[in-house]
Amino acid sequence: MEKKMIFINYCPDDQWTGCSILNAHAELAYRRIQDLIYINDDKLLDEDVTWEQITRGFVSEAEKIKQELLKKEKITISDDYIRNKRCTFEIEKAKSRHDNAKKGAESRWAYASHKQTTNHNNQEPLTTNHNKYKDEVIIFNYFNEFWELVTNKVSKGQALKNYKKVDKDWLEKPKQLAEMYNEHYNSQTDKTFAKQPAFWLSAEKYLDERPKEPTAADVELTQLESWVEKFKNPTPFAKDYAKKHKGFVEKMVEKGMITEEDVKNLYL
Repeated sequence: MEKKMIFINYCPDDQWTGCSILNAHAELAYRRIQDLIYINDDKLLDEDVTWEQITRGFVSEAEKIKQELLKKEKITISDDYIRNKRCTFEIEKAKSRHDNAKKGAESRWAYASHKQTTNHNNQEPLTTNHNKYKDEVIIFNYFNEFWELVTNKVSKGQALKNYKKVDKDWLEKPKQLAEMYNEHYNSQTDKTFAKQPAFWLSAEKYLDERPKEPTAADVELTQLESWVEKFKNPTPFAKDYAKKHKGFVEKMVEKGMITEEDVKNLYL
């Protein structure tokens, strides 16, 4: 399974300046496109369903907005994917950071293992102190991997102390812990209310019940519901969409969302 992008660099000044030449709806669509590119790991398909998401709330302007973003070089279409140069750059940089963190952790573990093997070959007795040292090295490696990935790097010393107290089942999951912390941090509109990594760990926030991911059926139902009003009072764009997606229209009829009379008006 492909892992979602969990952290990228963000420059609000660049974003503000770059969006200043766009109208309100185009700006909102552009910001949604960037989020979707990150979520889809730079594989955002250029298709009708995608543009419905991008222009939710003003779908009738989809084609006009697409052409504006292309003309002003905010996006490009390549191999059927919607692309943005800055997004591609930040994704590659994030992956590089992740790979470097992983290599660093593997290197430290290899060094610790080599030291243990050398001591064994020299027939030095393995004492409680050696076991304790090995455990400390392992925990430190896990913590370093966690720290490399978290967004809010403050109070590192206290964070290490609290990481050592994490339940063993979670201690060995630094990537998952970092992803969960970043979700917490990024969800806070006012960052002053976001917990520091140290206190997030000590409060065992990683044990909080997380919202369930929507099923494919939930997503489909949401998409169908979003078209009810559009098909009952169709614009030229809605009529064109209905003619291209008759199976979509038939499902809505089956579920009683629209009537046969509504369908006749769509195909006029």
